[in-house]
Amino acid sequence: MNNFQLVNFDTDSITICKPCGEPFSEEEQDKLINALNAEFPKQIKWEPDGYFPKLVVLRAKNYIMQDEKGKVKIKGSALKSSKAEIACKEFQKAIIQTILDEKFDYVNIYNKYIKEACNVTQENIKRWVSKRTFTKKLDTSERANETKQKDALAGSNYKEGDKFYLIFREDGTLVLAENFDGSYDKLKMCEKIYKSAQVFSSVIPVDELFINYKLKKNQKALEALINE
Repeated sequence: MNNFQLVNFDTDSITICKPCGEPFSEEEQDKLINALNAEFPKQIKWEPDGYFPKLVVLRAKNYIMQDEKGKVKIKGSALKSSKAEIACKEFQKAIIQTILDEKFDYVNIYNKYIKEACNVTQENIKRWVSKRTFTKKLDTSERANETKQKDALAGSNYKEGDKFYLIFREDGTLVLAENFDGSYDKLKMCEKIYKSAQVFSSVIPVDELFINYKLKKNQKALEALINE
């Protein structure tokens, strides 16, 4: 009846816009929510989540919204990993912002973080380590991933419940941030940035824009980028 465009929907939410793209007034928003609730039993009540001039849908239950004041709201697990490196999260936020600002400066942002990934030092290592928790499962597991973590923890004073931070060495082992001596797997760090970009593959051509410098065929290009 209203001829609205359905932008996104999932288990318990719907997002619509006008076909012409014009904003909804507060009065229109109130009328819409009242009309929607009138179609459902009293036990089911819809509530407004806000009006957002800009919405980016990455995948089911993962989207980015910007309200009229420019505040950005992120929903979903794709961009909220507690284990991800600070630099990787920062990279994703920069990509989000350039999408919302419609500047689309993807390659320059990507190259900036690739260069930093190849220059991790004592000064910036906190941005490039992944956070882990010493759990009972970690202490008893024989899986390769957990074994590498236990090897890194050997001789330390960490106990169950403690948080610790790790980075990959070139030989595939892990080292605690506090034991970092400048040696690390640069290609692994580049790969982490590349994988962080994959989250946006539904809205930007990731494979066309970003070079996976982890691949052997692209390592000369990586050297050229670092030496620019």
